Amino acid sequence: MKYLVVDAFAERKFAGNSAAVCLVEGHLPDALMQQIAAEFNLSETAYLARQSDGCWSLRWFTPLIEVNLCGHATLAAAHALWTEFGVCDEVLRFATRSGELRVSRTEALINMRFPITVTLNCDTAAWPQTIVNSELLRGAAVAGEDYLIELSDAIAVQNFTPDLPAIAALNSRGLIVSAKGLQGSGLDFVSRFFAPNAGIDEDPVTGSAHCALAHYWAQKLAKTDFVAKQVSRRGGVLGVAIDGDIVVLSGKAISTMSGELRLG
Repeated sequence: MKYLVVDAFAERKFAGNSAAVCLVEGHLPDALMQQIAAEFNLSETAYLARQSDGCWSLRWFTPLIEVNLCGHATLAAAHALWTEFGVCDEVLRFATRSGELRVSRTEALINMRFPITVTLNCDTAAWPQTIVNSELLRGAAVAGEDYLIELSDAIAVQNFTPDLPAIAALNSRGLIVSAKGLQGSGLDFVSRFFAPNAGIDEDPVTGSAHCALAHYWAQKLAKTDFVAKQVSRRGGVLGVAIDGDIVVLSGKAISTMSGELRLG
């Protein structure tokens, strides 16, 4: 089975978030897909299979679980189809656990249309101080499968030290930590994402989290178009725009590795 490793939301190699993209022909058992994802040991492994209606089946696996939505691996999958797997369609349709997702491209960017995640304010009084420092906390919300906390500024996000067992005990997919971008940085907001329950201590760049961040910051900043940065060690910049109940995520991708999996 052919595979490609892609750095997504990256303008240079070895930045952004890496995903493995596997082109599936025929049936592949779920257990085997999970084993392959564990073997790659990247935050996500994506599996693509052509359907008879011209749509592509797309599934995403972390080293531990299958997930319902993944932005960077969708970006990687679209990049792989266009640059490595000989697909010429200008708009790609992906059948996923989150419904049909559509991806298009311009000369500079790949643009993905994802369902928006509505955020709802929540109380963190029972959370441990290792997660929420009351002096730095500016807001908290339920964000779909995740929790989201807003800190005082971008420096606080960069300096946030995750208590991974405490984050895992929240019984969510993960924790988004965010703040308004520093004045003069050109960024509307920054974030980090921690998902120990999915086998990802810190995800380098998380497209799906920005479906919630878009909704949260639209209310805070009274705007619908953003430039965002996930300030992990590898880091990545995303264009984020709200179009009704859709979030358009934009970014670049670069191939770093290709090969064949020997399954026989």
